[in-house]
Amino acid sequence: MILVRKVRILSVCAAALFTLALATGCSGGGRDSVAVPGTASDSATVPETVSGDSAPEELPEADADVDSRVGGLLDAMSLEQKVAQTIMPSIRAWGQRNVRVLSESPALAEALRRHQYGGVILFSANISDTEQTVRLTGDLQSNNAQSADAAAVGVIPYLVAADQEGGSVARLSMGTRGTGSMAIGATGDAAEQCAFSTGRVFGEELSALGINVNLGPCVDVIPNLTDLGMSTRVFSDDAQFAAKLGLAFMDGVGQSGVITTFKHFPGAGDGSDYPTSIKLSRGQLDAGGLLAFGEAIRHGAEMVMTSATTFPLIDEAALMADGVTEGYYPATLSFQIVTKMLREELGFDGVVITDALEMEQFVVEPDSGKALFPGRGGTVAHDLRVAEKALNAGCDMLLLPADLNGEGAAQYYDDYIAGIVGLVHADAISAARIDEAARRILTLKARHGLLDMDTSGADVAQRTEAAQQIVGSPAHHAVEAEIAARAVTLLKDDGILPLSGKGSRIVILGRTKYDATPILYALRQLMDDGFIDGEARIENRISGEIRGDKNAETSVIMDCYYATGNGGRLLYSGELAAAVRNANAVVCLSSVGAGLDSLRDDSLPVIGVSRALSDAHRAGAKFVLLSDNLPVDAARFRDADAIVCAYLSAGVGVDPTARTSGSENVGAFNANVPAALRAIFGAADMPGKLPIDIPVLEKGPDGAWAYGDEILYPRGFSARLP
Repeated sequence: MILVRKVRILSVCAAALFTLALATGCSGGGRDSVAVPGTASDSATVPETVSGDSAPEELPEADADVDSRVGGLLDAMSLEQKVAQTIMPSIRAWGQRNVRVLSESPALAEALRRHQYGGVILFSANISDTEQTVRLTGDLQSNNAQSADAAAVGVIPYLVAADQEGGSVARLSMGTRGTGSMAIGATGDAAEQCAFSTGRVFGEELSALGINVNLGPCVDVIPNLTDLGMSTRVFSDDAQFAAKLGLAFMDGVGQSGVITTFKHFPGAGDGSDYPTSIKLSRGQLDAGGLLAFGEAIRHGAEMVMTSATTFPLIDEAALMADGVTEGYYPATLSFQIVTKMLREELGFDGVVITDALEMEQFVVEPDSGKALFPGRGGTVAHDLRVAEKALNAGCDMLLLPADLNGEGAAQYYDDYIAGIVGLVHADAISAARIDEAARRILTLKARHGLLDMDTSGADVAQRTEAAQQIVGSPAHHAVEAEIAARAVTLLKDDGILPLSGKGSRIVILGRTKYDATPILYALRQLMDDGFIDGEARIENRISGEIRGDKNAETSVIMDCYYATGNGGRLLYSGELAAAVRNANAVVCLSSVGAGLDSLRDDSLPVIGVSRALSDAHRAGAKFVLLSDNLPVDAARFRDADAIVCAYLSAGVGVDPTARTSGSENVGAFNANVPAALRAIFGAADMPGKLPIDIPVLEKGPDGAWAYGDEILYPRGFSARLP
């Protein structure tokens, strides 16, 4: 059936507030007001909350038309053509060249025409600017339309997918990064509107570029911070709240006809790049991720991505490749999780897409360290075993079995498709299962009008011109800035905030050299608006640039304490220590992760922050900890005089003032850190509320840190609240 979510009218007051904020901007010397964010056309609709009585509505006539058309297509298709529809390869590179212009890789174009794939996934390697991306997606669709399969059964356009969750996972380098999901969760009562507005921005940009599937958002709910490899990609640790925001995000994305993918089922997926096992009981999942996914399905989810993590407490054991060791398959390969839980218990009948099958998670079992299947990962023989398990588990689309990056990979896909056909002939996979998967994929395409799209490429000039007005536009970045400002959360203040930017000696420490970009951007704003003395001496020790008189009453020193690469390197020098001890106030950015290893005393970033904190306090200076990632920093550095959360460390190297090619728009910069710095110096409020519980950290007799049972800062906390 076709599912349509009910909507309600956005309050006139909220729309007027946001319009006023965009029209007036920030007044010099005045504190920023934070409006409810939206987009220029948000006065139309916003999503109804999950707690309302919204229920999917059926459109039976349209449904019958779709069924008839899809049925006719399936009848005309060979088994091989149906199998090709279940596959979505990546095309990051062909040989040594990133694939950004299809005509520069004619062998890739020919390889793609061998099969009419269900879709392609684009990564950052494929995306450099707006015009290039519009042309690439158009050329991909046109090339597919020239295939022999298209001539035989008709053109079946691609699902063109990208991971645009926002924040730390954002593929549109020339577009709007967004604040990240956890920052949206921190906006409290405005969070649903912020999620909708972010989704709408992303939908408009993706659609303008020719990308019709967004692989996001994450509605995972993590009850244990040690399992939170996904960091700020999640909205909250409250399942009902996460579901509301995921649905609002979907509604925003859907305004432009882009398909939303909820991930990573069953909802506690780890974001690690290595095999991971999560020991959650069914009861914990019922109260967490399964609740969030259940709400998403009940309110019209069309596409779900499964997790690459194993769940031993809810799954059935299986023999590993050695035929002796018992272990567990990733959720993606589990019939118990995909069919029994997702399909039968939650009633999901949409498209289930795997997580990227090229990952190590589909080669090695995490607890035993044993191979899941015989053979070497990345070979056709091995990967067919993975495909067999995924399809039989109930997955419909096989995402990225391998990167289509050369003649060898083209042959791999020829053999891979033939191998799946062979598995059907051998009754290892039923023909009905392939039909079911292909039917779901074709139905999704039909419902979104993709089967009727123009694949000629004749309108590329008009599409490019339109996209350049949309992608990374000032209006979209204004939405992002409003959400970033609303997300800033104060967890502690011993009476030192706001910091004075006049007659003070200030040190601002970035974690790495890349933090200099958002820090400088914020400093310019603060000086222009009168919150930091316009005649202040600014010493950027990262770049060596100095401006202002050395005898100025106000001085700001910028530096960093850590260098990435080659295992990392501590940069906390004697010169930096002297600057900290000579300061009145120190603002230190911190981006430690939730994993206990990252919190160890011998972790170099921890050493850098700890030394700065100790030196500042010994000299009588005030210390502000600016957490720009997961806010566990608040538990690790409790002695800070003030603790402020921004929730995003990605994108700090992107200059917010640099214009993108062919437009007046700017790229995917970090809006969160400048918003937090403005608030620290009194240019804005800190209205955010903590979206997750932060437990205490306890140090054991062996010197190792562990999370305790006591909650140090509870979900919903803000030191600004009475």
